Amino acid sequence: MLTIDKITELLGPDADSLLNFNDPKISKDQLNLPGPDWIDRIFINSDRNIQTLKNLAWLFAHGRLAKTGYLSILPVDQGIEHSGGA
Repeated sequence: MLTIDKITELLGPDADSLLNFNDPKISKDQLNLPGPDWIDRIFINSDRNIQTLKNLAWLFAHGRLAKTGYLSILPVDQGIEHSGGA
């Protein structure tokens, strides 16, 4: 693992400006961060029908990432043809 000294060395003369950057172009209050209430916050005012919202909520409420606001969907046919060794 790299230490902060090694990272600073690798970045060279730009290290200070890169490591201490704190001037984002998009403010944090404009971001829709994931969370357990993500469906309600983001999609409640959309024109999607209730069944679609229920199904979306079901997807986000199940699995290893349940109720985190994150969703991971892998293809069913994931096999050798899609792997790095193919």
